[in-house]
Amino acid sequence: MEAMNVRSRCAFPIGFLVFLCLMLPAAARADLVGTSVTGSLDFDSDNKNFYIPASGFVPAGFQNSAGAQNSNTVVIVGANEFGFSDGLNTDVTSFSSIGFTFTDTAITAGPNLNIILTLTDPAFTGVSLISSTFPGLTFAISGDQITLDIPGLNASAGEVFTASFNVTSTSSVPEPSTYGLMLIGCGILGFMMAMRKRLGLGIPRAS
Repeated sequence: MEAMNVRSRCAFPIGFLVFLCLMLPAAARADLVGTSVTGSLDFDSDNKNFYIPASGFVPAGFQNSAGAQNSNTVVIVGANEFGFSDGLNTDVTSFSSIGFTFTDTAITAGPNLNIILTLTDPAFTGVSLISSTFPGLTFAISGDQITLDIPGLNASAGEVFTASFNVTSTSSVPEPSTYGLMLIGCGILGFMMAMRKRLGLGIPRAS
C-alpha cells in the first residue's frame, strides 16, 4: 500500500517533467539582429537590383546606403535595413528581431510595377505572413531565401502599402518563460529526490 501511495505522489511530478521536456525545444524565439541578409529589389523581372547602392536609387538613412554599410548585404540592426526611392515610389524593408516589414509608398499617383523582393540570410528557416495590404501578394521560402511577389497596381499619391512577416531562424534564444519552466522543473526534481531519500526509496546498491 505504501508503494502505491508513493507512486501516486510521484505520478504528477513525473508527468510534469515529461511535459516540460516536450515544451522546452519549442520555447524559443528567433533573433535576427546581428545576422547578415542580402536584399534584392526587382521590378517587372528585369534582373536589376535596386537595393544595390551603385544603382543610384538608395537614399541616405538606410543600412544599404553609401553612408552606412554601403552594400545590398547588410548586418541586421533592427530598422531600415534596405531603402529605395526614385521620386515616384519609396520602398523600405525593415527588420526586427523576429521578422520584417516591407513598405511601398506612392509619392505620385499612377501604376506601380510588379515588385519582386528577395531576402537571403543563412539564418532563415521559415516565414509566415502577419498582415498585408498589397492586393495579390504571394510569398515563399526556398532554403534560406524568402521571395515576395507583388503584382502591379494603381496607387493614389501618398498611398501606403505594407506587408509584415514573422521569420523563424537558426539563431534562436530561449524565451524568458523557458528559464522559469526550467527552474520549476529543477525544483520538482529536487523535491522528488528528497522525498525518495526520506522514504528510503533510493536505488538499491549491489551487494
